[in-house]
Amino acid sequence: MANIASKEKIAQRRYDILQAAIEVFSSKGYHSAGVADIANALGIGHGTIYRYYKNKRDIFNAILAELLAQMADVVQQEPPSTDSLDDYRQQLERIAAHMMRIFQQDPRLARIAFYEAMSIDEEARASVDHFIAVFAQFTAHYMKNGVDKGFLRANMNQSMAAQLITAMIMEAVKKIATGKDNEADIQQWKSEIIHFVIGGLSAG
Repeated sequence: MANIASKEKIAQRRYDILQAAIEVFSSKGYHSAGVADIANALGIGHGTIYRYYKNKRDIFNAILAELLAQMADVVQQEPPSTDSLDDYRQQLERIAAHMMRIFQQDPRLARIAFYEAMSIDEEARASVDHFIAVFAQFTAHYMKNGVDKGFLRANMNQSMAAQLITAMIMEAVKKIATGKDNEADIQQWKSEIIHFVIGGLSAG
């Protein structure tokens, strides 16, 4: 029991550190923030942080990895197997809604992924770029499924169309990060993306 309790305590402390770091990184910016800022937010000595993470970058990497895993899970839960344009529209609505919900629940995460991560160094940018590329690859599978089944237009460049759809969804996510759009605006973004995609890709 002692070992189990210890593991739970460690997991909770790591979680608490990451939550504090999200606030610090999103408010101060990665470069201006320090481990001491995270420790102060938790009311602990900064030396305690090093028991759980090597340094500031290690903390940031953990936040980014968890966030990208959540985003990847959105598309992995939606297999490219729809049988009609209406089915695909509904699937696209779910994907967009789930993706946006991640950042609506905590807009700070969008600032970290699409602003802070892109300003740190090539490695951090590459992590985000890799996820976006994987997301586009999944989207291309949806395109191919629709073309093969005849409800998406046959002459489309599937790879290019997938990249364009991905860019639109990511742009909507960035809008959430600014905090300037309200719920109605965000829903309008989602609606316009879907109408644009369906109108441009439909075989009819």
